[in-house]
Amino acid sequence: MTTQITDPWATTDHDPTSIASVTAATLEEARADIHAANAAIDDPHRRKQYALSARDNAVTVLLAGDASPDELRHAEHYLADAEAIIANP
Repeated sequence: MTTQITDPWATTDHDPTSIASVTAATLEEARADIHAANAAIDDPHRRKQYALSARDNAVTVLLAGDASPDELRHAEHYLADAEAIIANP
């Protein structure tokens, strides 16, 4: 059995809005990870793993050149929440 792998670079999509959707999706992942970290209050390891993921996703948005001011504001909020959870599991 062979597995077909799709090459992510083999695209002709040069629509700048598709790049923005990647930033929005990454911000949504950060938000979801913060919510999951808060829900995992009884499992410190799982809580920290979600917080680390939220931190990474928030920083990715903060470093994205195409993030809107609103997205940057939300990313800063998620980053602060993630750092607080990491510091106090």
